[in-house]
Amino acid sequence: MAKKPAKAAVVEDLPPAMDYAQHNATYEGFIQLIKWGIVAVALIVLALYAFIEGHQPLIGWLLLLLIPVGAVGLAVTGTTRRS
Repeated sequence: MAKKPAKAAVVEDLPPAMDYAQHNATYEGFIQLIKWGIVAVALIVLALYAFIEGHQPLIGWLLLLLIPVGAVGLAVTGTTRRS
């Protein structure tokens, strides 16, 4: 059997160039998510400590209420950086 000659790579077959601006924006968003996730977990741990060990349910509720209020406040003020 005769072998078929190999085709040369066609420009349409190549993947598009990497969009570095989109890559950096995605990375920054991921870092922001991780940063604020750590802050939220720290507030939850402090609230649980106030509930269980501190016998201060009011402080615990205030700490838990701070998470959604802070999230809405950050969303409204628009803390994202524009380059």
